Amino acid sequence: MTGKARVYGLMALQEKAAIAAATADLREVARQKDAAEALLARLTEALGRQGGGTGVRLATEVMAERAMAAQLMAEAERQRDKAAELAARLAEERARLALREKRQQKLLDEAETARREAAAERQARRDAMLPPRRR
Repeated sequence: MTGKARVYGLMALQEKAAIAAATADLREVARQKDAAEALLARLTEALGRQGGGTGVRLATEVMAERAMAAQLMAEAERQRDKAAELAARLAEERARLALREKRQQKLLDEAETARREAAAERQARRDAMLPPRRR
C-alpha cells in the first residue's frame, strides 16, 4: 500500500467514525421529535376531553377549567414548535450525513485509484528490470 492510498484509507476511516457519530445524533433527534409529537397528541386529546361536564357547575369550576385549558393550549403550542424545530434539525442532520457519506465514498474511491496506480507502477518497474526478450 502506498503512502497516498494509506492516507486516503485513513481519511475514509475518519469519515466513517464521523458518520457513526452523525448517525447517533440523527437517532437522538428523531427520538426527541417522536417524543414531542407523542406529547402533542396527548395534550390535544386532553384538550378534547375538556369541558365535557353537564349540568350546573360552579363558576370556580368553570374558571379552573378555562385556566387548565389555557395551560394545555400553551403547552401544546410549545410542543408543536419544538416538533417543527426538531423536524428541521432532523432534515439538516440527514443532509449533513449524506455529505459525509459522499465524502467517505470519494475517499474510498481515491484510495482504490491510488492502490491501482501504485500496482501498475510496480509492475512497470518489474517489467523494466527484466532483460529484453530474444527473438
